[in-house]
Amino acid sequence: MNRLPMQERPRWIAEYQLQGLVTLPEPPAQQSPSPTGIPNPDIADIDEESVQSVINPGAMKILQALAANYPEYIRIDGAWIDELCDAASNQNMTLRSNHHFYLSGGTQSGKSTLAGVIINKIAAKSQTPAIVIGSDPKDDVTRWLCKFSRKFDGMKELKNWITFATDQIDKQKARVSIVGGECQGVPELFLAQDEVDSVYGGGKGLPGMVDADTAKDLQGFWNYIIKFTAGLKGHGVFMGQSPLSGETGFSRPSLKNVCFIAMGQTSSYILDHPQDFVNVKKEILEVLRQACEMLDKAGVRYALVIPTRSNPFVALIPEFDIKGLEQKQDFKPNADTVNSSKNNQQSSQQQIDWYEEIRKWATELGRRPHFQEIKQKWQELTGQELNEKGVTLLLENLGFPDSVN
Repeated sequence: MNRLPMQERPRWIAEYQLQGLVTLPEPPAQQSPSPTGIPNPDIADIDEESVQSVINPGAMKILQALAANYPEYIRIDGAWIDELCDAASNQNMTLRSNHHFYLSGGTQSGKSTLAGVIINKIAAKSQTPAIVIGSDPKDDVTRWLCKFSRKFDGMKELKNWITFATDQIDKQKARVSIVGGECQGVPELFLAQDEVDSVYGGGKGLPGMVDADTAKDLQGFWNYIIKFTAGLKGHGVFMGQSPLSGETGFSRPSLKNVCFIAMGQTSSYILDHPQDFVNVKKEILEVLRQACEMLDKAGVRYALVIPTRSNPFVALIPEFDIKGLEQKQDFKPNADTVNSSKNNQQSSQQQIDWYEEIRKWATELGRRPHFQEIKQKWQELTGQELNEKGVTLLLENLGFPDSVN
């Protein structure tokens, strides 16, 4: 950049949005002799390779420089996820933090994947087999990296989900009351809720799908999880596209008990509302904002992470070894985990790994299944009908991309 002439610099700054991200010191005055009769314009020699190193991978170089100056606030390694999960699973209950997680991000930003990674990492340290229950209001196939003890799919199941999950919290209380506050031998209990902002809908629910009363019940339930289940080895894992409390129904005091992970551009919402989420100096907010802007423009996957007991930081999202992370607990819920006669049949069906069944079928088929074939097979196995998006996602999960047939 410093080789550009002074009059060219404003254009480059405007075009590549580099103002504030790089320093542009004054170049030493140079005057070349000019041939007689020819004016000598002050045009610098431009080294194209040097310019590209600034405007292309330069964002990462600047990020590394920021990380060196602010190691507590800029993370360019993948160990931060382990640190969050280690804190959430510490067997000394007084040292625990990051009990609950909210993952915000757009469609296909990796919320479900990251939630599954977090659940697996904490569940791996559970003193007895972890209990994972959740609500996914979408009816299509979602790629989760965790094995559910019980899962409620679809908007219509939201009320049943609240009733069942509340019952599980009561059972967890009973376990803790037997062993005391140190929770020795008590399993980790996960309550995962997807599409938080959609089903709450600013308190009005989702017209035609989630009524306002159910939305209010969900709001009360979520705030109860966040405020009162941490001492029970309970973990609320929430996902949505908007992190703002007015859209999600989380109260402002509840936000202080949640580890926020805002992926990509949703980070700007949090940085614009520091009173709700971030309690740091203004100059550090500016560092976080600059890092987020650079990573957005460079197309790098990142997250703004706000733990419950330490500094917020911007971190790169690592690539995960999906197969190596999937939870393989051979665990069937006992009477304490899944009870009531009306749920027994559905619970036993939940224990079957339909993905594994359909993977075996596809392997025996010896070729890529046709669109209608896999749709029909899934309905035969599960009794559920997949829409076009669901079939596409299922084929991708089986290793068959580009599913248009």
